[in-house]
Amino acid sequence: MTRDSYLTTELFDSMPMGVVAIDRSKCVIIANEYARELLGISPGQDLNGIVHVDSRQQFDQILETSPTTAQILFVRSGSSTFVQVQTHALPEGEFILFIRDVSEQVALGSQLQKSNQPQKKFIHDLNNALTTTIGYSELIKMMLGEHDVVSGNQLATVRRYQSEVHAGLMRTDALIKEFRRGRQPPQSTPIPLKRKHVMVIDDEPSIAEFLSELMRGRQYKVTSFTNSVESLEFYKANIDSVDLVIMDQIMPDLSGISLATELLSFNIELPIVLCTGDPKLISEQSSGRLKIKHFVRKPIDIDELTQMVSAIID
Repeated sequence: MTRDSYLTTELFDSMPMGVVAIDRSKCVIIANEYARELLGISPGQDLNGIVHVDSRQQFDQILETSPTTAQILFVRSGSSTFVQVQTHALPEGEFILFIRDVSEQVALGSQLQKSNQPQKKFIHDLNNALTTTIGYSELIKMMLGEHDVVSGNQLATVRRYQSEVHAGLMRTDALIKEFRRGRQPPQSTPIPLKRKHVMVIDDEPSIAEFLSELMRGRQYKVTSFTNSVESLEFYKANIDSVDLVIMDQIMPDLSGISLATELLSFNIELPIVLCTGDPKLISEQSSGRLKIKHFVRKPIDIDELTQMVSAIID
């Protein structure tokens, strides 16, 4: 069906679902009555402007993989609406979107989830405990692999990490015993509506995953990368939504310093935490010669990192 036929048929405006045609820049070409009332849109309007920031990446993805369907959060006059969007690409590079309000279904699903909340909280808290424990174990393994003989500060760090592994295992054991006795695990911290967005960049997948889960456990939104070039492209497309970057110094393609220089060229105020074992870099930072303001020594002190991140963006 062509665009002109949409405009000339009464069926278009009487359909029990929304129909929107957009061009490749996501500007509205036409929209039927259902879509106009649901989203408050009109021809010529930038549809991306009313997509919630947390749904923009997903919205871009469903256009790239059309035809496909996804739930997208739209914002209108301070209120938000969950909308099921089905995309169909047209030969001219334009798109037809079939939309339907699913806010009630989402709310109902949330209520049903609450009825199973004890199990969900148990799984959530258990995953957090195991993620931290596994992360410390990975750090110990890396330190032992880097040194033939561990002594001095390295030995003290390994022992501290070992105590964290033991504490994590004890928390895991306590959670399982609590659940078996039928008691609810401790209440998790509510997830804030407007979460801070943290980018994690480390070419070592296990470390990138550990740091990502560590940040998610603090209720931050996290986007992680193991490729510095890909992370730069993502940041350029999402400058306004990223609140802080945690990155490693030694990476292929772009080192931490080089990547930080690129990122800061787009936003000089962007907080960057560089993880490095090179004391020269830290001394250069203290002398004011580097634009990066925040450093964490490797091996990473988890408490130092989380406190630093919280102090910067909370």
